[in-house]
Amino acid sequence: MALGAWKREYDHHTEQIHAVGGPSLRDVMLGLNDGLVASFAVTSGVAGAFSAANIVIMAGLSEMLGGAVAMGLAAYASARAQVEFYQSEIERERDEIERWPERERDEVSSIYRKKGFAGPLLDQIVAHITADPARWSSVMMREELGFGTDIDQPPLRSGLTVGLSYLLGAMVPVMPYLLVAPPHGILASAIATVVVLFGVGAAKTAITSRSWWRSGLESMAIGIAAAAVTYGAGKLFASRH
Repeated sequence: MALGAWKREYDHHTEQIHAVGGPSLRDVMLGLNDGLVASFAVTSGVAGAFSAANIVIMAGLSEMLGGAVAMGLAAYASARAQVEFYQSEIERERDEIERWPERERDEVSSIYRKKGFAGPLLDQIVAHITADPARWSSVMMREELGFGTDIDQPPLRSGLTVGLSYLLGAMVPVMPYLLVAPPHGILASAIATVVVLFGVGAAKTAITSRSWWRSGLESMAIGIAAAAVTYGAGKLFASRH
């Protein structure tokens, strides 16, 4: 394989091509799924205990807003910590390249030798990578330390994406209670939520490459299980008061 052909393949595979939308899509799926399940569980539990629609709606709205803020802030903090860790690691890697270039060059050679490259081609690859300090450190971060391209996701964007997605997902179980009071509202909320959960689960296969129907059914099962437990707890509470 010529160096030019290898470089085109290398550049192609360093892009995030396996998941359309990359980290943003992952954050959307996380927020939607968590919002759906949590809100469905809370509204089902409260509806099992109280027959007044306004109580269920208030509980759902409280969970929806509180959960969105909490999830958004948690996603922001997590992404920021990841970025800070990445920055500290890449500074350390650049320092090592500057102080011990031969040792770091040997590490690059060892990495690509294990990938099956040898002889003059291996020498060309190592020379190409180590000719540019920025490229060199980037390769070491990915190949040696395992950092992926999702580190490029800005923390604020990640937090907003997760928070807003959570808010959108959490609205689904609550909305039916605006039109139908318990106990019939429970059925309407369950139907709407289960359908959307299946859709979100199926859509997750865009980043997991799993069977869409299996992923959809798993998301449905998780939501139903959580709602069944809280609904049972609500009915138990109502029977004792």
